[in-house]
Amino acid sequence: MIKIFKIAKLELSILFYSPVAWLVLVIFMVQSGMGFFGMLGSFQELFMMGEKADNLTQLLFPATNGLFDKVLQNLYLYIPLLTMGLISREISSGSIKLLLSSPVKISEIILGKYLAMIYYALMLMAILGIYCLIGVWVIKDADTGLIGAGLLSLFLLTATYAAIGLFMSSLTGYQVVAAISTLAVFAALKYIGTVGQSIDFVRDLTYFLSLSGRTESMLNGLITSRDVIYYLLIILLFLGLTILRFKASRESKPFAIQAGRYVALMAFVLLAGYLSARPAAILYRDVTAQKSQTLTPASQAVAKQIEGPLVITTYVNLLDQHVYAGLPVSRNTDLSRFEDFRRFIPGIKMNYVYYYDATDLANNPNMIYQGNITGLNTRQVAEKVADNLEVDLDKFLTPDQIHQIIDLAPEENTFVRQLSYQGHTSFLRLYNEQNQFPEEAEITAAIKKLVVPHQKIVFIEGDDERSIRVKGDRSYDLFSSARKTRKSLINQGFDVVGVNLDAADVPPGTTLLILADPAKPFSSQAAARIRGYIDAGGDMLITAEPSHREVINPFLSRFGVQLSPGMMVNPDKNAPADLIQGRIAAENNEYLDQLMYMNATVAMPSAAMLELTGSDFTADTVLQSSALGWNKKNGFDPSSSSVSYQPEQGDQKGSKPLIVLLKRKVAGKEQKIFISGDADFMSDHAIPQAYNFSFISGIFRWFSNGLFPVRVSRPAPQDDAILTSRKELSAYRSAVLWGVPALMIAGAAGLLISRKRK
Repeated sequence: MIKIFKIAKLELSILFYSPVAWLVLVIFMVQSGMGFFGMLGSFQELFMMGEKADNLTQLLFPATNGLFDKVLQNLYLYIPLLTMGLISREISSGSIKLLLSSPVKISEIILGKYLAMIYYALMLMAILGIYCLIGVWVIKDADTGLIGAGLLSLFLLTATYAAIGLFMSSLTGYQVVAAISTLAVFAALKYIGTVGQSIDFVRDLTYFLSLSGRTESMLNGLITSRDVIYYLLIILLFLGLTILRFKASRESKPFAIQAGRYVALMAFVLLAGYLSARPAAILYRDVTAQKSQTLTPASQAVAKQIEGPLVITTYVNLLDQHVYAGLPVSRNTDLSRFEDFRRFIPGIKMNYVYYYDATDLANNPNMIYQGNITGLNTRQVAEKVADNLEVDLDKFLTPDQIHQIIDLAPEENTFVRQLSYQGHTSFLRLYNEQNQFPEEAEITAAIKKLVVPHQKIVFIEGDDERSIRVKGDRSYDLFSSARKTRKSLINQGFDVVGVNLDAADVPPGTTLLILADPAKPFSSQAAARIRGYIDAGGDMLITAEPSHREVINPFLSRFGVQLSPGMMVNPDKNAPADLIQGRIAAENNEYLDQLMYMNATVAMPSAAMLELTGSDFTADTVLQSSALGWNKKNGFDPSSSSVSYQPEQGDQKGSKPLIVLLKRKVAGKEQKIFISGDADFMSDHAIPQAYNFSFISGIFRWFSNGLFPVRVSRPAPQDDAILTSRKELSAYRSAVLWGVPALMIAGAAGLLISRKRK
């Protein structure tokens, strides 16, 4: 061990008796600091303008253009400059022969030179540590765990680069060639993860060897045994290759023995890497202050209920526009989307079923990329797509074959996953959004649906109610049954069905019955079925429009509620007179408290005031109008530019109830009835406005007693301010970007001049 330290000391002295080592330190410090102080100054200006921002530690360090991100982009350029001469200069000068013939082990020589590079890597990290200390000093409640994980990640990456550079330096006597070769190996290790992706075992091995993506999770605060072991194994591999390289030149062993050593080393590294990457073998440590790299407690609680295998079957349609996301070449990326859940459910089993089918080729979005398909049948189109994607069509099930397994017509044969657990199933879909893949809330909801009683939402049909089957401004499709909408009920854990009560009873197991703005009176049979459901204690949600007051009021009289004559008026002259901004009025409602805290509004086009006439229900106002608005008793023209308040005609000014919640005890259960004087706030047209979607989610979370939608929110980050003035920040900048580099240059110059004189 003493010899290793002596060699490391000698190598460091040689390194610092040349200007390269000093220049790298200075350039690294200046380059890193310019971006860091630039971003810090930008956020300071943002706060001075009265804007708000939180999660500053994340934004200033690992996020895009943050300190760690910038270092990651440039680090690979520095290391070859330092490692290119470690052994190549010994080879070119001939001193390698003396070194190998000395009474020092080859392993000691290699480890000593590598240890020198580790010391230098620590110097680079010390420079980053200066910026980290400044960040901790100036950021309010900075996330020190996140910063520490980032430094560890960059140190391991630097150490890995150094091992690779050391090996490449041992292959040639030309330093420039060694540097270029090192860069080539970096590139190869970055892109090797794309090799052999269609073969499962090969894909796992090449993905293990790939450098791409290894630093991201650790930079963001999640330290895993898989990533740490990866770096250590790659370091071991290249140090081992270097030692074997010189042993081969010193010994006269048969070629088979020498080759066997290389094969054994490679086999050990690959096997160890493969085993360490198995989900059950991975250890995790989330060091962030908010535990942002870990599932929320709500999701963890759901994961704990899974005992045994959870099978996720992904059905990939060759004719779907999202087919590439499910192909073998994208497998590792796809598997990574469930990495957070594998941590708590190691029994997740991922299956992939490939098929081709199309219910409507002419309107299939993917066909616009396939050229002219006129006159082609489904098989011929599939052959064309397979040829374009360079995949084997024989590996895809035919329409008849997939129909024998599952009917995906309700899913329109799109990219979909089916989760299966102990005989229960649920679906995960892709969405028409920039981020089309399910996130924690949707995945947790799909898993939770497998272990809790189903929440069946039933919409009454047959009397021209709002539709959940067609799209349109008045429809309820977007929030209820739109498969491509992330926040729709069917993607948040609910079952959604429609029923015509003239022809059928309320379905068994109904959790909530919804009556959405009927346009004509019920038949006696439908009325009796609804009445029976209510008398039995069933929950109900009722929405109505002022224009259908005569239809709904006789039904609402059972609950002691009526739609008052007239319409509510919006006092804001810059908005339509009939567009009411309802405000949360319900207190102590845990499902709406966040919206109330935010003083959120709900857009309600053409709303009626609700009158409470008394019943055996307890009534609470959930949403109320502005205190400056009023109820126009005789109604008004919504297109009018001026609507006046006329108390002599019965107009009533002030906050009025727009939505009420009714509760009573029936057979030991709390029955809940939700009544709204506006039906449009849940419509496809109004949902994108204000906080309507969030409000609707709160309503259904209330009806399901908190089961769905799953709330995966986290506490707000506390690092939301910069605790220094512009003058102080400027002083830090000058000292670090100019003062410290100047001292380093002066010290280097003094050392080099002194050595030259000696």
